[in-house]
Amino acid sequence: MIRGLARSSDRSCLDGNDMLRISLTIAVVCSLSMLARGTLWASDHLLTIGGGPRPESNQISLENNVRYLQRVLERLNISDIHQKILFSDGGDVQTDLQFDAQRDPEDLRMLLADLIGPANGVNFDYRTSLLPVVDGAADPTTIENTLKDFRAQLAGGDRLIVYFTGHGGKARGESSSSRGPFPRSGNEPVMNTPASARPTRMEPSNSSESKSDESSKPEDSAKPEAVVEAETSNKESVSDSSKTGADAEREPRPADRQRPEGGNRKPAFANNIMHLWKSTDMSVTEWTEKLDELSPDVPVVAVMVQCYSGGFGNFIFKKGNPANGLAEHPRCGFFSTVPDRVAAGCTPNINEADYREYSSYFFEALCGESRTGQSVTSPDYDQDGRTSFLEAHAYTVLTARTIDIPVRTTDIFLRHASKTKGQDGLLTPNSPVDELVKHATIVEKSVIEGLSREFLLTGTDRADDVEKAIRQKRDEKARTDSEVRRRRTTVSSIKREIGAAVKKRWPVMASPWHPETARLISEEADAVRQVIVEHPRYAEMKKELATIKQLSKESEQKELDVVKLERLKYWLETVVLSANLKLMEDTANLAALSRIAELESTFLTKTEPVAKPAT
Repeated sequence: MIRGLARSSDRSCLDGNDMLRISLTIAVVCSLSMLARGTLWASDHLLTIGGGPRPESNQISLENNVRYLQRVLERLNISDIHQKILFSDGGDVQTDLQFDAQRDPEDLRMLLADLIGPANGVNFDYRTSLLPVVDGAADPTTIENTLKDFRAQLAGGDRLIVYFTGHGGKARGESSSSRGPFPRSGNEPVMNTPASARPTRMEPSNSSESKSDESSKPEDSAKPEAVVEAETSNKESVSDSSKTGADAEREPRPADRQRPEGGNRKPAFANNIMHLWKSTDMSVTEWTEKLDELSPDVPVVAVMVQCYSGGFGNFIFKKGNPANGLAEHPRCGFFSTVPDRVAAGCTPNINEADYREYSSYFFEALCGESRTGQSVTSPDYDQDGRTSFLEAHAYTVLTARTIDIPVRTTDIFLRHASKTKGQDGLLTPNSPVDELVKHATIVEKSVIEGLSREFLLTGTDRADDVEKAIRQKRDEKARTDSEVRRRRTTVSSIKREIGAAVKKRWPVMASPWHPETARLISEEADAVRQVIVEHPRYAEMKKELATIKQLSKESEQKELDVVKLERLKYWLETVVLSANLKLMEDTANLAALSRIAELESTFLTKTEPVAKPAT
């Protein structure tokens, strides 16, 4: 074929048919070349950014997420993809990673930390990251320089895939983008989720940095009472900190929300941030402005799993702001949760079998293997023999038992472009469900029907079914939480009593830094332990703690049920908004929606996962 082309090029002139044949031949050669690489894109590039802003919030799960992605690439036969990995402090050998030391909860130091204090961080140890290849630190300057390198390498038709596994926060100020990449104060209204979908652990709206930064308190995820504290959990430990029921309803809604023509309230612009190394950060607008420097011919697919990650769905808009309209650059993304909600994950737990977060489900759907090596049936809702990014996202929505309400860029776009009021004939989530699913895609229908089956919801008004189920679950949870609080009060009283007995015997132990305290722990450990474990109320405390643990688990399961119901409501709303956009005959936004949805339905690879050898 190529030799034929060479002969044709030797001719002094070519007629129209010759030129057509040459053009078609070149097109076929290019197409075959792309197919041979297992992708529709000329070349794929991958940027992974991970880690926390400081060692005490740089949990081992973040490192393990990066490792898991590398295994996914290997299983899909694309481990040779051109990629850069930026993680915490880069190649620095200094200690930067936190992990659970798995100490015995009845170790004397653990008991004293719990009974007398302080207990912060007593469970955790630190080491340097052990990732075999790291190309730089996860800080704003390195990210910017890395994107510049990609810009020089990416050609038209190439694709950039971005994975961020770290911590995130709400916007720090309405004009944060004008203050450079390290905004540190102020508040900005954020996109609002429905009243039934309030965050499990909200960031205070007017707090200091130490309180508002969710990544600064990793020990919050492991706060059962001290005797069982060594059993680490992750950020989805909802029973200690969830605001549900009446408490959730008392939370103030953001005040700065605009009402567009048509009557619906538009969600406020969520210029959220990702926390980066050395306590720096980068906002949605700053991130988008850096991506804007790439060629408009380079599609970008993002997977971001930090708290408040849904705010980064705004990168589909010019300069990251919906007010500017859709960007020229083709982009789509999948995010662990909505813009005003914390996400599951980020745990010092070293046991990956316990990980319950977006990456675990999303990547196992793509490659057919869990992070612990178990075989998983990859989703294929449209029966085309492959698993798209969108199908992996839908699988996560259906499967994940987490506090997350995952979102994609079409969700974000529709909540700015469409409406449910202000025009005759528009649908609402309370419209008959049979009518709604007529407008749903195959994937959307699979999610709606799957979640409905899980909770045995069969009513015509499916949104009303969801609201009733949420109220029931929250009422059940509230009763359990009340019992947990009562028992924790009892445990706190017992702890004070036992601690007082220890300090009465050895007054110096009120200070963990007193030299005599160190001597007692080293030389008279048995005597100190005896005062604790032989206290008349020690056995009672352990029994109460076991009951609290069980009740907390029941409460958590109720909360996770509520979250799954909230996901169903969210997807119903998306289907409604998509249908209404068509009814509004908004051709420009329909074309924009189609472009985003098409990119969301692409694949990480067309190569089948590597089959495991028979054992």
